[in-house]
Amino acid sequence: MDLQVWGDRKMNTTTLLAIHGTVVVSLVLLASRKYKTLLNPVSFFGAYFFVASVLSPFLFLQLRLLTISKGAIDYAIVLSALYFATFGAAYLFKLSPLRLPLEAVPKVSRPFAIADRSDLSLPGIGLLAVQFVVFYVALMVASGAGLMWLSDTRKAYQFHRGGAGVWWSLCQATLMLLFLATLFRWGNKRRTIFLQTVLFSILAFFLGSKASMLSYPVVAAFYTHFRVRRIRTTAVLLGSTLLLFLVLALQLVQRTAATLADALQYFDYFSYSARFIERFPNFRFRYGQVVASDLWYYVPRALYPEKPYAYGPNLLIAFMNPGFERIVRHTGFTPGMLPWSVGYADFGVLGVVGAALVTAWISKAAFEYFLKNRDFVSFVLMIQLGFVYYIELFPNAPFPIFWIWFLLEGAIFWILGGLQVGGDPVDAC
Repeated sequence: MDLQVWGDRKMNTTTLLAIHGTVVVSLVLLASRKYKTLLNPVSFFGAYFFVASVLSPFLFLQLRLLTISKGAIDYAIVLSALYFATFGAAYLFKLSPLRLPLEAVPKVSRPFAIADRSDLSLPGIGLLAVQFVVFYVALMVASGAGLMWLSDTRKAYQFHRGGAGVWWSLCQATLMLLFLATLFRWGNKRRTIFLQTVLFSILAFFLGSKASMLSYPVVAAFYTHFRVRRIRTTAVLLGSTLLLFLVLALQLVQRTAATLADALQYFDYFSYSARFIERFPNFRFRYGQVVASDLWYYVPRALYPEKPYAYGPNLLIAFMNPGFERIVRHTGFTPGMLPWSVGYADFGVLGVVGAALVTAWISKAAFEYFLKNRDFVSFVLMIQLGFVYYIELFPNAPFPIFWIWFLLEGAIFWILGGLQVGGDPVDAC
């Protein structure tokens, strides 16, 4: 079914949003029933998807901010519902084709894959902290922003990260790995975990990314629930609401929004996707070209300065906004789109379903591997692969690069642990 055929059908847009919202909530509840907790990737991704594709368009419609045809809006809602229905269904069924390949990766990586608390030597944790400081100084120098990363972090992130993205990603990766190491080493009480989370969230603030800062409370909640003590559903719901308010508050603190209405417009993924649907007759299917262009995501701009800005979802935005590359070079701002957009651009409805299935199978394999083992390496894999939206241990890194980096860090822990005289009193902690 294409946009023209859909446009001939008459249905109230608010009704469609209600149906879509019901699909999201129903699948979140079914997944939570299967895993006996709201703390699962379907719930986490569902919360984002509900805000981005249900609540946001509803508010934008009420405020008359969507200057898009009704047919395009309605069809975008249908595609959003189809995407999440496929994603959720993949979690509910037993089929998990990527589980065995993922489980094999840590098995062939011992002894350098950090398995659990006993592998986390104090010298290794100390050296990891030193690495973060070194990478942060390198980021200051390579970006040309210097102390701006301390005085105006958001401006440094937006306008000076280009060309120094490798250093930024290494800062994020080492800081998150350091956080996980301290959790597994000392995080056996909720009060201790809370203090650790506050400390690392503050440190992450100086990386300039809201996603980076807000990922720490989510990771801490998953660690606490599955490793220390179950968190009640009421507390999870309250925490999720607080997290949403923190997102809005950070917009005001970082001066990326002047008012609450501006902050709400941060969740404009739906409007860009719907506008693309409206203009799709002039775009036509690309049969894999858009997905292939997304490989540029993994090429560091510092190594290849001619790396384009328009690739993957940005290719679609550039199609809708001529001169996009010039604008993004000046402002550093790249709008987001809903995750089905690239799949649809290449293969239409089949692309939407295929994108949802692949995303769900990767996420499901990582999450269920963690549920089975609940050790350090499985938690690392879940953070890198399982959350789907905004949380990633090593940002912008393809999985082979991420895994090589993790094994190198593990080798350092393994060597330093073997050099300790008298052993490491980890079990006494």
